[in-house]
Amino acid sequence: MRVCYVSSQAVSADGWGRYTVEVAAGARERGIEPVLVTARNDLDARLEGVEHHPILPPLFAGRLTTFRTLLKAPALRKILKTCDLVHCIVEPYTPLVALAKPRRMPFVLSVFGTWAIRPLERTSTRLLFAPAFKSADVILSISGFTRDWMARLIDLPRVEVLPGGVNSERYETPVEADLPEWIGHEPMVVSMGAVKPRKGQHIALEAVAIARQKVPNLHYAMAGSLTVAPAFVARLKARAADLGIQDYVHFLGLLPPYGALTAWYQQTDVFILPSVSQGSSFEGLGFVYLEAGAAGTPSIGTLDCGAMEAIIDGETGLLVPQDDPQATADALVKILCDDSLRKRMGQAAREQARRLSWDNLVDRVVEIYREMADSE
Repeated sequence: MRVCYVSSQAVSADGWGRYTVEVAAGARERGIEPVLVTARNDLDARLEGVEHHPILPPLFAGRLTTFRTLLKAPALRKILKTCDLVHCIVEPYTPLVALAKPRRMPFVLSVFGTWAIRPLERTSTRLLFAPAFKSADVILSISGFTRDWMARLIDLPRVEVLPGGVNSERYETPVEADLPEWIGHEPMVVSMGAVKPRKGQHIALEAVAIARQKVPNLHYAMAGSLTVAPAFVARLKARAADLGIQDYVHFLGLLPPYGALTAWYQQTDVFILPSVSQGSSFEGLGFVYLEAGAAGTPSIGTLDCGAMEAIIDGETGLLVPQDDPQATADALVKILCDDSLRKRMGQAAREQARRLSWDNLVDRVVEIYREMADSE
């Protein structure tokens, strides 16, 4: 079976890219022949030798991006005629796929968060995206939270909620890295994600300052891009100085996913990402909670977003209200000051990560492909 994957990229540079690599490579291992249609030329090593057509315009390149995307319909249709099924992994490309696909070709659509919702809220894009989303034979939603929000806006076709994933074994194996000498001797919490307001690092910073009243010498390290919102990064640094904790707040920048980043996950006491929803911009699930869990680390996330499905409250970590530094600090203190609770949550988080592994997710995705092919 030849499955065409339509995505922005086939490298693990963001959530869409990571999902593309893991699903396409995993499907390949299960006997599926992937065909990649992307905007970027580069290709993950796991997909070496796969048929690849980097013909799409990049996303978010201006007001006419959607129109320029639709102009690629003839080229995409030519590729799809050689395939048995199409799987669109990036929501903004859905209208293109709906326009280009042969009439009876099975169509799988993955949805994650913001870009499954935002086009449906805007009158200017709803007329295009609503019928495109509904034309999918099956929608694979990263969380029930995303599915339910979409369902409030349009009548959905068949939807299957498939949360995940994580290569849990790669986070369980101890990783050596050049880490600061104080690690292992002083308490630490870590965030991972682009440093920007929606990720909530400003809430975590305030919470750490409060928690230090009961957990002296507590450190806070942020891994993730520092260039997405440089003014926000500057404010965080200034705020740390105002609080007198600048020597305990660490901006790590981007780290190799299975190298230094894994070591930080393994060495930290608690993972924290108190994300803050900004209208229809929200955390669809949060791969990072699963990665931390695979490393045996409990997490703190927020309510009213997809983190509620990545973290089992009270079992693999704690969920707190959004934009609430005091509640976040209380959760930190609760976990940091109870070794037994922290170890118990860490073990439960590891088991949760195994359940939500990429292997399990891809197994189900390939089953769906075969079900759809058999029904034709």
